[in-house]
Amino acid sequence: MIPLLRPTCSLFSHSTIFRLSTISIFRQCFSKKSSTTRSRSVFDIAPRSFHPYIRLSRLDKATGSWVIFLPAAWSIALAETSLDTLSLFVLFGVGTILMRGAGCTINDLLDKDYDRLVERTKSRPLASGQLTIRQGIIWTVVQLSLSFIILIQLNLPTIGIGVLSLIPVCIYPIMKRYTYWPQLFLGITLNWGTLMGFTAVTGHVYGSIIFPLYIASICWTLHYDTIYAHQDKQDDLLIGVKSTALLFDKDSKLWLRAFSVGMLTHLITVGLGVNQTWPYYIGLVGVGYHLYRQIERVHLNDNQSCWHTFVSNRTTGLMVLACIFVGNLFK
Repeated sequence: MIPLLRPTCSLFSHSTIFRLSTISIFRQCFSKKSSTTRSRSVFDIAPRSFHPYIRLSRLDKATGSWVIFLPAAWSIALAETSLDTLSLFVLFGVGTILMRGAGCTINDLLDKDYDRLVERTKSRPLASGQLTIRQGIIWTVVQLSLSFIILIQLNLPTIGIGVLSLIPVCIYPIMKRYTYWPQLFLGITLNWGTLMGFTAVTGHVYGSIIFPLYIASICWTLHYDTIYAHQDKQDDLLIGVKSTALLFDKDSKLWLRAFSVGMLTHLITVGLGVNQTWPYYIGLVGVGYHLYRQIERVHLNDNQSCWHTFVSNRTTGLMVLACIFVGNLFK
């Protein structure tokens, strides 16, 4: 115990000694230190007037960008791992952020009336009225224009594939109204980079490589976005929106296992096509175990559990990328 104030002070009568526990002092100091060392977010850096645009493009939620970028990174790494490809990783990374932002903005423009009825999405900038439709359209054009500047830095076959990506980007948002498989169309949209990465390195379209990789990535999207969709299933039922979470219902985990198997088998096919080495295949065993643990641990009726499992798919994608990098070292 630490004596802080003695009775010699005239402000205090009698012989009272005020003591504070060293533990309580430690806790107060630690609490102050924790509050002052909080990691900065994109909101701390950007002007307040730009915050609605950050939220509209989901720049504050990095997991979505990771699961789009990583399949494209797999594609680049499968073609070549060297300093020469470093610039491609950077271009695809920036392009991912811009195209994801454009896609999210288009989605919110089309879904604003639905978003107002769902607890998780009713505070989005367009649904809540923080931004107008006109501002949303202008922001979409800005992001697409910047994306095009990134795209034209690549070779001609890759530019052609990239331009075609606008088709699924525009179609996906309306799929949830007409089919229980919007996650499939999301996979077709998000994983377009797998078709572009290998092509950007080689300058040629090698269908025997990029299409199995594309299918593997789509299976992965079906896995993590079905889990994600379980967060909204009650609201989706009320407003008439469809999803694989509603379609699979109690059989969801069986389907998740099937998607995981589909992802792994197609990754093996890709590995054989590019003459990958043994560390790649051993690493895929670890990826399979990680997916298995996700399926076993997730509680599909618990929104927090679904969210944390979805976020953990960044680790899944990084594990696959590590498999490719290490496998390349042994070539």
